[in-house]
Amino acid sequence: MLRNIIVSALALTLIGCAKSPSSIAPTSVATSDYEHLGCEKLLNELNAVSAQLTLAEGRQNDAQTMDAVGVFLVLIPPSALTGDSEGEVAQYKGEKLAIERSRKKKNC
Repeated sequence: MLRNIIVSALALTLIGCAKSPSSIAPTSVATSDYEHLGCEKLLNELNAVSAQLTLAEGRQNDAQTMDAVGVFLVLIPPSALTGDSEGEVAQYKGEKLAIERSRKKKNC
């Protein structure tokens, strides 16, 4: 009985852990959001979004690390209480894909 409770608690704890950035799927972003931009502006936008994605992935990696430490020490992932950057990573990934598709469509 006690073993089942411990296993259940550990399983629930791990479910709340932050995902790695590489396992986060991109949000769907329409290419049409970028149709009005020329090739130079698209490149600038791509660079800006890529920089934001890198920062968000860093925050997500930090959250994942802190969750591992928190689970090890107190069986509670801090991101379950404070949140993580999963939504941001997904959004920036989606924006980056949409910009890349738009650049390809315009032969940039």
